[in-house]
Amino acid sequence: MTEQTQNTDGQSTRPMFFNKLMTFDREIHANLKLDTNSGFEFAARAHLVPITISEFRYVARQYPIIFSSGAIPMPFAVLGLREGTNLMVGADNQWRNRTYIPGAIHTYPFILLPISKDSDEISLVVDPGAKCLGDTGEALFADGKPTPVLNRIIELTQTFRAGMIRTIAFGKMLAEHKMVEARGVELTLQDGSKFRVDNFLTLSPGKIDEAANNIFLRWRKEGWILPMFQYLQSMDSWSMLGDLESERRAAEAAAKA
Repeated sequence: MTEQTQNTDGQSTRPMFFNKLMTFDREIHANLKLDTNSGFEFAARAHLVPITISEFRYVARQYPIIFSSGAIPMPFAVLGLREGTNLMVGADNQWRNRTYIPGAIHTYPFILLPISKDSDEISLVVDPGAKCLGDTGEALFADGKPTPVLNRIIELTQTFRAGMIRTIAFGKMLAEHKMVEARGVELTLQDGSKFRVDNFLTLSPGKIDEAANNIFLRWRKEGWILPMFQYLQSMDSWSMLGDLESERRAAEAAAKA
């Protein structure tokens, strides 16, 4: 499977979904509004989305998790079985009911980024061309001060950035101990046909079992044990995607009939 906007070092050249990056400015964006009902058209073709290990507990219940093939293995939620198809976004551009929306999608079109390549200082960045931004929706400033909506956005982006920092450390550990391996999965769709997904990287259960006691204790201290087992739980979620792919195919066949 192909990771989108992903470098070999495990970090994006540009955050997924962002066409442009612009520092969010109190004066420039004083009258900007956010349409929270604009839907998820921007994510409709994202079959893979980067996630943090803090999200594993939610993702694992519904989506398989795989890892990128770069020098730092980074986790992705699998949202579709075919490149360019997100099975969670319907024809109405709404997210499927009662399913988790990954943080990278939930926070768009905002993200926290360093102000320069080697800086520790960060700033809120926006994609100025996002369809959800404009003259309609919730105000982001009132009398020059952030509204509760903007404060919530800032809180969400801070949480996502903190989670990504932890995830990069987790990925470095996986690389250090050679914890990921290539595999594939074969699904039986509802019409009896077979669908195979190959060439993705998974966390090896055997490598967890083989870890020396001192390594295992370090993983526990860093808070990495639970995400490992939450990841393994996610492997049971391939069947749900198979059912959704079956529904998609049936709907397409009915439309052509």
